[in-house]
Amino acid sequence: MKYRCAIVDDEPLALDLLESYIRKTAGLELVIKTDDLQKAEQLVEDKRVDLIFLDINIRGVERENITRLIQKDCYFIIVTAYPLSFIEDIRLNTEHGYLSKPASFTLFLNEVQRVTKERQR
Repeated sequence: MKYRCAIVDDEPLALDLLESYIRKTAGLELVIKTDDLQKAEQLVEDKRVDLIFLDINIRGVERENITRLIQKDCYFIIVTAYPLSFIEDIRLNTEHGYLSKPASFTLFLNEVQRVTKERQR
């Protein structure tokens, strides 16, 4: 299965790193990289993305908007420099992923595989 991906982050280096990982991973296709959470929400609503790599600390974005988005029918991998304890209020569950910035390509692949397999159960 091919997963259509979005990257939502306000750090250009993080956007570029994740883009490079997606481009060299079979089965992943980059649809958009953006710092606009509303664009990502619309893509989810339109069922144009399957997997979102999401920073939870984007300037100008309320945590409630992040929490609302990850309740939607889509795979999510949270990508942040913060430890898991900092993001407990977002109510991540086992079907969502977590990557600490900057993530290695190996960790990226492992988390993509874990999240997509978890959802298929």
